[in-house]
Amino acid sequence: MSNLEEPSESSHDSVPTLPPFPFLDLPSELRSKILSYLLCTDRRTIDLDPANHRTSTARLHLFLVSKRFGYEAYHVFYARHTFRIFQTHGRFLGKRTEPLIARLPPYYRRALTSLELRLGPGWSDPPKPWYVSDRLGLEDCTAVRTLRVFVEVDPSSPVFKGFRLNRHFFTNFSGALLQDVMERLPALETVEFDAYPSVDRDGALMTRLLEVTKKADMRIAWGLQREWGDSLADELEKAGLKARKARGFD
Repeated sequence: MSNLEEPSESSHDSVPTLPPFPFLDLPSELRSKILSYLLCTDRRTIDLDPANHRTSTARLHLFLVSKRFGYEAYHVFYARHTFRIFQTHGRFLGKRTEPLIARLPPYYRRALTSLELRLGPGWSDPPKPWYVSDRLGLEDCTAVRTLRVFVEVDPSSPVFKGFRLNRHFFTNFSGALLQDVMERLPALETVEFDAYPSVDRDGALMTRLLEVTKKADMRIAWGLQREWGDSLADELEKAGLKARKARGFD
């Protein structure tokens, strides 16, 4: 006779069954706040990157909870992150690799609120996927108000002499690329510039980018890394004054 006996139900400690938490009954602002804690990554700029499966993929499973939950979740995820237009990781610079935003369905692109254009990788030979066309779906980005432009290097600097194709090649390429991107974003209002310390705000590349932005009648803002601000001449121009000489004014 076996000494093993099945335990009776009364021998188990009873574990109370809690009802599901009524998350969708919370106010929308509170739901959005909670979802931002769950979905926002430390890397606020999203790009094609081998690390995405560790930083983002698990979070995206929340999209599958239910239709309504997924709708709210993807709006938070895509609105709270900046998406890079053209990939910069070396593994994804092949000519057959489509940019990340080109892979998104239109309803995800409509949830985006900010994009990033990073200039510098491939300055001597820009990556083949770096061109603007219908495949990017920029016209679908109807909620994008801010375009962040980050400049890694300015090859027009004398230090690049002997390594570049010519002094103006990357300047012309970048200016045309920025112009093409701005023309396709239907609701764009602000272009925010930032750069690494080696980039001169008064250099040829930044000068061209600012000229193109002003010509497109976009508001110009400055990023936090360089903390560039308006020059004295710019401030006077805004005030309707004119700087005559650095030592004084009439």
